[in-house]
Amino acid sequence: MTDAATGTAAIAAELALTAEPAVADAAGLAGLSGPFLTAAIVDQDETTIGAVAIFDGPDGGDEALLARLATSVAGEIGGTVAPGDPVAGGADIAARFPMPITAQAWTDGTQTQVVTVTAADRRVPVAEPAEAVPAAGAALPAAPLGDLSGGGLEKLINVSLDVSVELGRTRVTLAEVMEFDVGSVVELDRAAGAPVDVRVNDTLLAQGEVVLIDDEYAVRITAIFDPSQPQH
Repeated sequence: MTDAATGTAAIAAELALTAEPAVADAAGLAGLSGPFLTAAIVDQDETTIGAVAIFDGPDGGDEALLARLATSVAGEIGGTVAPGDPVAGGADIAARFPMPITAQAWTDGTQTQVVTVTAADRRVPVAEPAEAVPAAGAALPAAPLGDLSGGGLEKLINVSLDVSVELGRTRVTLAEVMEFDVGSVVELDRAAGAPVDVRVNDTLLAQGEVVLIDDEYAVRITAIFDPSQPQH
């Protein structure tokens, strides 16, 4: 995490903290115990691109340090500081990001006190054209849908589209529907942990996995489909 490390390192040096070598990515964060106070770094597109966190000490005096740390990191990676909720541990910090992240932690030798997190790469690479034509219904590599600026499509760039995420479906009889009540359980045709469908104007466009960002659900895209091909 080269970009965000400088400001953090300066603050950590003042506090006589040393780098925690076990933390380098989301996997390393998962082992950190909290609670942590957090602040998010938001770019101009209102996308969360980074975060900082400090151990919530018993004296409750960490707010000023968090504000200083967040401002320093935001200035280096670009963005503004937005308040973040306390999180229970390192895994909760990692769950805020819909993309691969890098992390850096600083410790006083007994507990981790300062953590900085940034997206590993905010740019989504465009996949190279494949020589083989995908089979009907096959998922394409996760990549942007392409440049919409040509062919007169720029006139439609601000048209709103409905995006929905479908966890699963099932078929029931009218009699079963009439028995629905609070607490009823409806079984779906999808196993736990299976990808969810991302539909645009009710057309299946992608699949992904559900993640949690700032206590709100989001979907990390794992596969994109060709809408012109029939889906099975």
